[in-house]
Amino acid sequence: MSWLEKLLPPKIQHTDPSDRRSVPEGVWVKCPSCETVLYKSDLQANHNVCPTCSHHHRMSARDRLDMFLDAEGRYEIGQEVLPVDALKFKDSRKYPERLKEAMQNTGETDALVVMGGAVHNINVVVACFEFDFMGGSMGSVVGERFVRGVHAAIEQKVPFICFTATGGARMQEGLLSLMQMAKTNASLTR
Repeated sequence: MSWLEKLLPPKIQHTDPSDRRSVPEGVWVKCPSCETVLYKSDLQANHNVCPTCSHHHRMSARDRLDMFLDAEGRYEIGQEVLPVDALKFKDSRKYPERLKEAMQNTGETDALVVMGGAVHNINVVVACFEFDFMGGSMGSVVGERFVRGVHAAIEQKVPFICFTATGGARMQEGLLSLMQMAKTNASLTR
């Protein structure tokens, strides 16, 4: 024992590393704006807005729709439309591999979720892009779901609302993807 240890006895008791409790993963989130460490549950309760600096954190399409729409009376539009690899596109990886990975990471079948429901008992049709699904890129499925949502809104004579978070056209679908811009624009014109 050194003279310093004799003079100042240690106040901290050393514990066996096997007795230490580990901190569970994903309990805290660090705000990228103000760097405040927040409980993930508190952040979610505040609709993914930092209570310190009001920074809006990214949220999934389903979370946004859950927050926006009334809980009862929801129905999904176009969920049966699924992507296909019509062009057999391949760059560094095959398109079906990219789709499979995006589906596993997000739990979605494509980058757009369209739902009918109500906001404070006012009927609406809402479309919301899932950016984590291939950058929210627009392919043929996104275009078809969008158009089906617009048609449902027209038939029901209700507002159509779209939350966009997209990286543009999906290059893996080539011209089929670019045609969706004209298709969606034509349906909105109606």
